[in-house]
Parts: sequence; structure tokens; C-alpha cells
Amino acid sequence: MKPSLLLAALVLAATGCSADGASGDADALPDPVVDTEVTSTIDYVAMGDSFSAGPFIGTMRTDPEGCARSKDNYPAFLADWLDVASYTDVTCSAATTADFYAPMTLFNGGTTVPQIDAVSADTDLVTIGIGGNDFGIYDGLITCQRPDSACPVAQLGADARKVAGRIEQAVRRVTRIAPDAEVLVVGYPDILPTEGTCNAVGASPEVLGPVTEVAGILNASLRRGAEAAGASYVDMETVSEGHDVCAKGRAWVNGPRFRAGIAAPFHPKVNGMRAVAAEVFRQVTGEDAEITEYAEPDPDVVVLNQS
Repeated sequence: MKPSLLLAALVLAATGCSADGASGDADALPDPVVDTEVTSTIDYVAMGDSFSAGPFIGTMRTDPEGCARSKDNYPAFLADWLDVASYTDVTCSAATTADFYAPMTLFNGGTTVPQIDAVSADTDLVTIGIGGNDFGIYDGLITCQRPDSACPVAQLGADARKVAGRIEQAVRRVTRIAPDAEVLVVGYPDILPTEGTCNAVGASPEVLGPVTEVAGILNASLRRGAEAAGASYVDMETVSEGHDVCAKGRAWVNGPRFRAGIAAPFHPKVNGMRAVAAEVFRQVTGEDAEITEYAEPDPDVVVLNQS
């Protein structure tokens, strides 16, 4: 469902008034029943890696367990706020673009079906948040923060530029299967400060500079791949400025410690997931979402994944 049709699907059909009520004796007719429930006909599929899945934020979904997929990740918030007709979340921690097309081996030894299998001709909306694990880019950026490590900045930057072609291919595969779907590629938020440093990072500004540069190259690559294939790009790098790991109470990402129920190291917390969902919602609808503390999509619309 292209953007104009997607917006039409979100229009409330809840006036409850009919032509019959506009004529004759008003006292002879009962008051019209107004259904205030916001409903849509959107079939939504979420694809991506851990920055979409939300490892260790609140309660994890178990379909399958090895994906470390939160019930409060940004796809869940988006499905809730859009009140979609169906919601299929195949995001999985550690996923690469290769896992769109082939089964993925999980941390616990299980496997998933290819993420692309969740898309069908009936799909109306697809979000894609992936690319950071390709070529080992994310792991490389984390390693680069260690003062005693040699950071292969040039190689990481070159690899990040290659992601554009993989994103373009992924979008084109999605649109071949679901030609009427609106597809949005979601960029990565700022994890590290663009200036200065803090104890949560433990590296000097001189060390962090090249790391943040590579992160910017990766997001630019995601945008390039999305636009080349006709998808929309959601710029979370700009939106998240001032909410990096050093922002203390304003931080949208967790620090270097594993915190069960909060987030994995250097991954979005629940406030970061809400922020991403709000930005995607704004691009889809042109309006601001009514923010909720937790994601609560209708259980009847959630499509459970088969192992």
C-alpha cells in the first residue's frame, strides 16, 4: 500500500452517522452510535537486527527465544499506535542482511526462517532496520573504543559504504513480493557523543571521533540504498542528537553494562524505542503519535513466528 493509500487506510471510519439521520424528525431516531476505536487495515511487517528487536528491554518474546526480541521494541509501539490489522515482527538480534534470505542460526542453537518469508502480497507496511552487523561493522566499532586496540577506520568506512547495495537489494526484494507496500528503512540513532566523552564510554574524544565518523557513513549508506530502491529513509541520527550514551537522564541508549530488563550494552532502551516509533509514525501518517509508556498492540493482530 503506497503512502497515499496507507494514509487513506488510517482515516477513521467512525462517524457512525448515516444519511438517514440527516433528515426527518430527529426525535424519532435514536442517537447515532459512534465508534471511537481507531482502526486501520494495515498489514505490518517489521524486519531487522537488534536495534529493531530490542534485546533485554522488558519482556522478551519467545517466538523464537533466541532472537532476544522485546515486546516493547519500536515495531510493537508502531503496531499499537497505528492499530494495525496484522503485525508480524521478525526482527532478530545479530541479524545481517543475509538473514533476510536464508535461515538464521540463533544464540541458543535454534534457527529462524528467512525474514523475507514474512512479507506477502497483502503486506501494506514494512520497516527495515539492519546493516550494522554486516561485515562485522558494529563489533568493529565497539572494539575501536578500547584504548589499546588498533581501529581499522578505513576498512570499516569502506565496509559501511558497501551496505547501500545490500539495503537496495533488500528493499527491491520486498517490493517485488509486496508491490503496494510502503517500505521504510530506519537508520541507527547516535550511540556515542559526536563531541567529548564520558565515563560511560571510557574512551577519549580522539578515539571516538573516527568511530562516530564510521557510524555516520553507515547511516548515509542506509539512506542511499533506501532511496535507490524507492523506499523512505527514517533519519534517527539527526533525531537522536543529544540522546547518546553520555546524555545521562536523556540518553536513549544503554551504556557498556548488560542490564536485564533495560537493554543490552550500547543498545536502545525503551525510551529510545518509543522515539524511533514516534519518528516512523510521523513519516507514515504526517502526525504526532499519542505516546504510551508500553507497547500494547491488540493480541488478536499479532502474528506469531514459526520456528
